[in-house]
Amino acid sequence: MSTVSNAIIASYSSFNQRRYGTPWVCTMTPAGKYDFSQRVGTYTGDGYQGEEGDLIVTDPVVGQVYGYGQKDYRGNGTVKKFAKWDGEKFVPCDKIGQVKDG
Repeated sequence: MSTVSNAIIASYSSFNQRRYGTPWVCTMTPAGKYDFSQRVGTYTGDGYQGEEGDLIVTDPVVGQVYGYGQKDYRGNGTVKKFAKWDGEKFVPCDKIGQVKDG
């Protein structure tokens, strides 16, 4: 299996930058807490301009749970999602890495 250096965890259409923040990604601790202590990715669009782009995880780790999303500054539209890297792709899961069946 080859090593993947960058992987797309999510893609975003253009958005109203006055309402929505730049998409973000972080690792999750085994206890399901957000860990922003290390930079693990980047957004390819200009979030300050609301440009469309991809949310990239650099050097994803097999089994690591990542949290990602986008803040809504004006309402209840904030998005928070979780996925773990299986070596080839991101698999949706909960914040501690449990994959839902079906």
